[in-house]
Amino acid sequence: MSPKNLKYFVHFVLLFTILVILWGAYVRASGSGAGCGSHWPLCNGQILPTSPTLKTQIEFFHRITSGLSLFFIFAVGYLTFKTFPKGTFARTTAAAACISISLEAVIGAGLVLFELVSQDQSLKRTLSIALHFSNTLALLASLVLLAASIQREGRGWYPSQAPLRNQSFFFAALFFCVGMAGSITALGDTLFPAQSLIQGIHQDLTPSSHFLVKLRVIHPILAVAFAALISPWIYSISRQTSLGLRAKGNRLLIALGTNLILGVLNLAQLAPIHLQILHLLFGVSLWVLFLLFIDELAANPQSP
Repeated sequence: MSPKNLKYFVHFVLLFTILVILWGAYVRASGSGAGCGSHWPLCNGQILPTSPTLKTQIEFFHRITSGLSLFFIFAVGYLTFKTFPKGTFARTTAAAACISISLEAVIGAGLVLFELVSQDQSLKRTLSIALHFSNTLALLASLVLLAASIQREGRGWYPSQAPLRNQSFFFAALFFCVGMAGSITALGDTLFPAQSLIQGIHQDLTPSSHFLVKLRVIHPILAVAFAALISPWIYSISRQTSLGLRAKGNRLLIALGTNLILGVLNLAQLAPIHLQILHLLFGVSLWVLFLLFIDELAANPQSP
């Protein structure tokens, strides 16, 4: 496969993977995680479920699409290793994608087999959900950086850009913290829905509330802090470089502001499923735009 066609294939796999992630969030928000019982990879002990309930259909569809995502990403890895020589950045990111999707499958299977789904409110499920989302971010990063590397014929980042790369890693680590906190907040909203905004705030502040309820406040605080820290950095860096990078910086700032607004709406509307999915979609889009921005910085020898 030519590098150009491989790049198109990686773009397709990236988009497909994002759709799988969004559907996975719908599985959690709709309480369909136990739709196939505690069986894996079978669904209620069957290869194809007979007379499935709606929740079974939702969960089974997620398993099918997740399996396809696993197949597609391993195909990407194989084709990348066939196309680019040893030691290239493209091979490194392709290998990282294969490792990440394998971990996704293991974590997903563990959630089912240990029955950490549906109405489970345990600390194990909370930690697993946070780990699951952090691995999801790593998977998306691998695919985005792979596509960018293919565009540069497999090349990676310039060593001279180490300071910028370190700053980027700092903000990436903060993004992971925000995302993991968001996954925990979403779980808390699903398991302990509030009837009103006032009641929700009261639940958050009540000492006897479940720990998932108490943790809900962490995500919005981290999100605002992240936006306050990264916005001036993006603006400053993008204004010192090329028009192309400035455009990427502008899109990133717009996406950041939009996602903050969606977060406020999600809170005010008591986290309905459609707003949860939309908030996640823009969060994932923000992550992709951030990765493209830092990739442009680190791969450009003329960056400040």
